[in-house]
Amino acid sequence: MTTDIETRKYSIEEYFALEAAAKEKLEYFDGKIRPMPGGTPLHNEIALKTGALLLALVKQLEKKYKVYNSDMKIWVGRLRHFVYPDAVVVCEKPELYPGRKDIITNPLLVVEVLSPGTEDYDRNDKFLEYRTIPSFREYVCLRQDAIEGVVFYREQEGLWREFNAYGQEGILPLRSLGAELRLGEVYEGVEFDASP
Repeated sequence: MTTDIETRKYSIEEYFALEAAAKEKLEYFDGKIRPMPGGTPLHNEIALKTGALLLALVKQLEKKYKVYNSDMKIWVGRLRHFVYPDAVVVCEKPELYPGRKDIITNPLLVVEVLSPGTEDYDRNDKFLEYRTIPSFREYVCLRQDAIEGVVFYREQEGLWREFNAYGQEGILPLRSLGAELRLGEVYEGVEFDASP
């Protein structure tokens, strides 16, 4: 059933007030507000491990990066959207939405853990939204039902390359960082749900 929050139009200020009082995360789409589905333990485990691995990777790099988890929103300015990634990396330091400390405007690399309910949106519409952000260079999608990932990298304006990796030996190149994400480390100890 569609709720009032999903049907009427809201200003950005109204959205901020609603989200501050909400028990769940809310995304904003040019006046429309949509509650985010709650994450499962498996989803959270994979997202947390990936964020920790990214944090360890960037500490070894000469250039400085910041890594954030799903508590930070991303502002997709051209479309007037506020969305939550599972993890995000920015180069040097974050540029923040005016007057806010929880909204990034300059993501470099974004990670989404694909769940059955959000996979189509994350792989397609959300990716297209992120692509409108000038600083955005790389998109990592990780499955939560198999050891599998895909990375999309902006090679030049309008040209994106895709690289898929599978299994414990799979490696996703993170070209925007000059590093690699090893699936064996992302999924280490993960026990997949055996139910249909």
